[in-house]
Amino acid sequence: MTHTIYFQTAQPQKLIDFFDGYKDDQVSCKYVSKKGIKATFEVESDLSAEDAASHCKSVFKATPEGQVLYFSIQPASFFGK
Repeated sequence: MTHTIYFQTAQPQKLIDFFDGYKDDQVSCKYVSKKGIKATFEVESDLSAEDAASHCKSVFKATPEGQVLYFSIQPASFFGK
């Protein structure tokens, strides 16, 4: 299924560059749009929206930039949408 997931940071282009076209055995990410500090992605996954967002967060946290950059990755449902 496809989930709308928001990736937020003061430097959204870093998340866009990393996740646009990103695929692994659990998720496939496609960049949709950016507004301010929020980048919107469509994430294909068999996981729930919450688990897919959590997976993306752990993937980025494992990178050198992810260890120092403050960011948030949340499903759209987190914000009541």
